[in-house]
Amino acid sequence: MNDVPLFVIVEDYKEALDLMNMIRARIEDAKQTLEKINQLKGEEDAELELWRETITEAEHKIDFIDKTLSDPNAL
Repeated sequence: MNDVPLFVIVEDYKEALDLMNMIRARIEDAKQTLEKINQLKGEEDAELELWRETITEAEHKIDFIDKTLSDPNAL
């Protein structure tokens, strides 16, 4: 490259720095939002698993009742 001095207007430099700081802040906000979404998704997954277990348990109980009513001697 040429050894030509690079001149930057101070106001343009300050604007560029401000813009970079704003971009960094937005990126940090996005990271925090994604972390919160991930946390909520984990909580939702845990709740759905509890529902799944409850439904499975109810299904087993219904099957037991059905078998008992169909064949009382099976006990």
